[in-house]
Amino acid sequence: MIVVDVRRTRTADIADYFLKVEPNKDYEVLEALRALVRDEEIDVDQVAGIPVKTLEDLADIMMSCKFGVIFFGLGLTMSAGKLRNVDTAISLVRDLNRYTKFMIMPMRGHFNVTGANVVYSWQTGYPYAVDFSRGYPRYNPGETSVVDILARGESDAGLVVASDPVAHFPKAAAENLVKKPLIVVDPEPTATSLLADVVFPSAFVGLEAEGTAYRMDHVPLPLKKVVEPPNGCLSDVDVLQRILDRVRKIRREKVEAA
Repeated sequence: MIVVDVRRTRTADIADYFLKVEPNKDYEVLEALRALVRDEEIDVDQVAGIPVKTLEDLADIMMSCKFGVIFFGLGLTMSAGKLRNVDTAISLVRDLNRYTKFMIMPMRGHFNVTGANVVYSWQTGYPYAVDFSRGYPRYNPGETSVVDILARGESDAGLVVASDPVAHFPKAAAENLVKKPLIVVDPEPTATSLLADVVFPSAFVGLEAEGTAYRMDHVPLPLKKVVEPPNGCLSDVDVLQRILDRVRKIRREKVEAA
């Protein structure tokens, strides 16, 4: 097991190899590994604080294994380069598959993020950052991602379902989120719900409501209802469906009035 991170972690403590990379230098390390896998020369002694000899050893290990997997976390998408880091990591896996079997998988930060990505993908063709402002789905990460929209202060309102962006988003994005009307659907109090204008307490999926969650490898797991929710507490699906029905009714009334 090889761990690459900007700091030593518990996972790094039990790993066979730990490579401490300089912050915001993920892209350089990945490109250096690609060059080594393609048997190209690197004219420097180190890349992002890692000796080239160490990177050569790492490339040899990956090329000689029977089956390997690259797991990447949120840090890869949040450091300088963002999506280009992931694109380069995918390209590295493509290069490695010329020699052996290799895969790549994101390590999700929160429950059922994979489920949201799966649904977005089969309904729109895109996993996230989907923009419907023109009446059809568009995908432009860095522009239509929620953090980027909030950082630019372009949103007029927010609807948050079973998430806590105030506790996890960059400060500027979180501040702009709570400045505008904010609606939260969540089964428990969060930093976001405490700052929301409207809160819908919802039933816990897998306890008070049935549903489906996806493992990180895209395997769906059916969740059963075990107990009844508190009186008047609806599932998030029911809350969203009622909001949708009301929006459609208002739009229909406006069309008829016109």
